Amino acid sequence: MRRWTTVVVLTFAGSTLYAVPASGAATAGDPVAAIQRQLVDGRGVRITQYRTFNSGPASGWERFKPVKGVVGFGDGKVVATDLWDYQVGEAGVRDICIGDRAWEYDPKHKSLPSGKKWVTFKWPCQLRLETGYLRLDRPAVLAAVLATTTTTKASGTYDGSPTTLHEGSITFRQLWNVRPDLRGGSLKDEHGEWRIDWRLWTGKDGLVRRAWSRWREPAGDEWKGVTDGQEWFGYIEDVRYSDWGMKLTVEPPPAAQVIANDKVRR
Repeated sequence: MRRWTTVVVLTFAGSTLYAVPASGAATAGDPVAAIQRQLVDGRGVRITQYRTFNSGPASGWERFKPVKGVVGFGDGKVVATDLWDYQVGEAGVRDICIGDRAWEYDPKHKSLPSGKKWVTFKWPCQLRLETGYLRLDRPAVLAAVLATTTTTKASGTYDGSPTTLHEGSITFRQLWNVRPDLRGGSLKDEHGEWRIDWRLWTGKDGLVRRAWSRWREPAGDEWKGVTDGQEWFGYIEDVRYSDWGMKLTVEPPPAAQVIANDKVRR
């Protein structure tokens, strides 16, 4: 599954930004329909993601530095992402993902040839809107999550919008029904009743302004002993969404500034 201490997650993209409202912005309060109406060519959303990780009683919960960036849409899906991950490297790294190609900029990289700023490589880009495993861009997944709502109440203001808090809990088994791709790895059938606690803050237009989830996963055989007897890793993701419908042009870095990863001197 995932370990934030060893994996760099590439999730966002877009390099030229213009904050212009989308002409087809949703007016209904249904989050599933509202988000689907946003997934059109040339539009996107700005995100700030906070991650907290628990590797056992010795370390407890550790909050990582944030990830900030934008997500670009098109043809009913996420098509590209651009982020700064401030947990990685001395000063953070910026990653652009388009399709299965990634470009990374590390301002502290010391071994690139003169004029080269970006390293490119193939990468299974995670082109999605999600908190934890809760996909906001997949109608069936978001609908299944909302079906487990236990609390709905007025809440705070995010991105200038008063919000409604929806709160609940979904099991991995319920999630597997709409996301069969999550089966396997360290999560076995015996973990099907393990729960993901979640919270969504939505505006009057139905758009999610904040998404929070907390869950645990078994450590697996390869990490036995790392958790100090706990036998599981804990995760919390807290993502803020703003500027829904912003005009977004997604482009790779200038070719003259790019070098292939396999040509970088180590």
